[in-house]
Amino acid sequence: MIFASPTRARRPRLTMLITAGLAAAVLLAVLVTLGLVNHYTRQNTERDAREHLQQLSWQMRDTLNRVVQTAINDIKLVRELPQISHPHTPEEARKVLEALQKSSPDYAWIGLARADGKVYAATQSTLEGQDISTRNWFNHGRERYYASDYHPTTLLGKKLPGGTDPWRFVDVAGPVPDADGKLRGVLCVQMNWGWVRRLVQTMLPSTSGQKEVELFVLRADGTVILGPQGTEETVVRSTSLTLARNGTAGSVRESWGDGKTYLTAYANTGNSEEPGNLDWTVLVRQPDAVAMAGADALQRPILLLGGLLAVLAALLSMLLTRRLLAPLNALSGDIQKRLAAQDSSAPLPPIAPVESFHEAQVLSQALAELVRKEESHLDSLRNLNERLESTVAQRTREIAGKAMLLERALAQEQSTQMLLQERAAELRAILDNAYDAFIALDPGGVVLDWNRQAEKLLGWRRAEVIGQPLASMVLPPLLRRAYERDMRQLAESGGDTVLNRRIELTLHNRAGQELTVEVALAYVPRSTGHLFIAFLHDISERKSLFASMEAMALRDTLTGLPNRRALLVALNEAIQRANRLRQNCAVFFVDLDRFKQINDRYGHEEGDELLRQFAARLRDNVRKTDTVGRLAGDEFVVILENLQDDSAAQETADKLRPALLQPFRLKTTSVTLGASIGIAVHHPDDPHDIEMLLGRADRAMYQDKQLGKPQRIRR
Repeated sequence: MIFASPTRARRPRLTMLITAGLAAAVLLAVLVTLGLVNHYTRQNTERDAREHLQQLSWQMRDTLNRVVQTAINDIKLVRELPQISHPHTPEEARKVLEALQKSSPDYAWIGLARADGKVYAATQSTLEGQDISTRNWFNHGRERYYASDYHPTTLLGKKLPGGTDPWRFVDVAGPVPDADGKLRGVLCVQMNWGWVRRLVQTMLPSTSGQKEVELFVLRADGTVILGPQGTEETVVRSTSLTLARNGTAGSVRESWGDGKTYLTAYANTGNSEEPGNLDWTVLVRQPDAVAMAGADALQRPILLLGGLLAVLAALLSMLLTRRLLAPLNALSGDIQKRLAAQDSSAPLPPIAPVESFHEAQVLSQALAELVRKEESHLDSLRNLNERLESTVAQRTREIAGKAMLLERALAQEQSTQMLLQERAAELRAILDNAYDAFIALDPGGVVLDWNRQAEKLLGWRRAEVIGQPLASMVLPPLLRRAYERDMRQLAESGGDTVLNRRIELTLHNRAGQELTVEVALAYVPRSTGHLFIAFLHDISERKSLFASMEAMALRDTLTGLPNRRALLVALNEAIQRANRLRQNCAVFFVDLDRFKQINDRYGHEEGDELLRQFAARLRDNVRKTDTVGRLAGDEFVVILENLQDDSAAQETADKLRPALLQPFRLKTTSVTLGASIGIAVHHPDDPHDIEMLLGRADRAMYQDKQLGKPQRIRR
């Protein structure tokens, strides 16, 4: 075999190629690594900035909602007081309103307006007697709980102390019904706008690590009602406002009207399921350059370090490549001499020993052996090629057959996949339109699925709760540990203890309100574990109805006092407390003298009014800890507790008699009549016999009546 040595173009040396390749690879790796570091640094910096701004927007939103709901709850509590629901004088109602104002300094004015629109009572007597029937809070508050946007007020602002900032208020109002459910008046709380400014001042100083953070509160039309100096009463048009008004909460990078780019977090206040909402939007923004300043400052030293590492790597790779390729260069020169000899039978020229590179010696011996075996390998290759062609033809036929089978299997799988997708769509439609809330949980209590009814019941959207632990959203902190323990027990028992059963639980919705629900829980095993499926049915209204019916069953419908059934329960509890505390308790059996004559002479309507006034006078002239109830007809019972001796009961009766002798002003007449009082005292060592105690008081009352007292009836 003769080797020719054709003339070829000069090629780059291997030393240069390896050096350049290694240097380029190292440089590329360094640049890619630095790029990734820079990318993730910026990404993490932006994510942290967005999360911080979102936390501020959510905190501001939740605080605004909580303040409005607190005002509504105050109205709910105050309107139930008899001084507000049935006031005798404006002074009586004003004391309650001023006590509420004292406990809440942000309440600039609290007023009770009659149904005709005249202010009946107000804090510091401000606006009393004024006609406010044209005010929005009065008209809306007649039918429901109402919260109005902040506004300047001229009438009230003139009566309040002046300042550099004009008085602005947020109105919260609600109806005050009478015992028959008819509108008696409207109760309004006007909150000074200063509480919102103080709220921002307490929130923003806590963000000292984040510079130039600005907070805006906007109306629905985009008008700034709270913001940095010079922005209030201007109109904002931004992407974040549009997203917030669509009902979402999050953050976005956007350009504002000043031409700068900001990271802006957004959230809406209010809840459609809550009475009295303020439809505001909270925006928290920070300049993009400020938010990303940390990442930008880190970018320059990273690039400098990367360049330095690339240069050092190139120099090291060049030195290493030259050292490694020196023996190969020597072997290449020997092979060139062998090819120039034009004689295949001649042995290869001897290769100088390479002490540092044993592989070069092995390579020279392998090349000689390779030439000798080349022909043998060519013959074997021809035979192998013939057999390979036959085998390839056979395998081709087999592959064609298997391809047809595979095509059929794929078609069947595609049909099955489409059927599964249709079934999944049907199941999703059923779950989304189910009457009960549906929640799917993994073994750790993390939400996997959530239908529309669950969104309506608990307030969170499906996208917000997927992947979140259920306990942290719907359970108070004190109950979460018990919930986690129960979930572990259910997983271990396979759910046998709760299958086919409905369990009653109390949960919290997104607004923090308590909900009573019935829960049906199912345990679903899977190949990779298991999951829990829960159906929740809201029974809050049913529980409230039962509680209302139970309360009505214990109240006298005419006077609103506890009835006979409630009195027996209260007397039993009072005797138990007296025995436990080793103190006396007493029972007054009170009967109106000559009530039947009043009833017969002036009619049952006047008689009922007399009983109501008599009941109110009894209740107003005993201690708050004492119990007053109507037994039947004109018979009333008073339960006194914590008495040191028997004389304390007699002293109370002596104080009560003059109050009962005062004239009763009815609709058509005025009457003065007395009452007979029978007293029975229970001592800690006396028998626990309620009927006997009432009998003693009854007999004492008749003895008091038989003694006779001067009475007169006056028109």
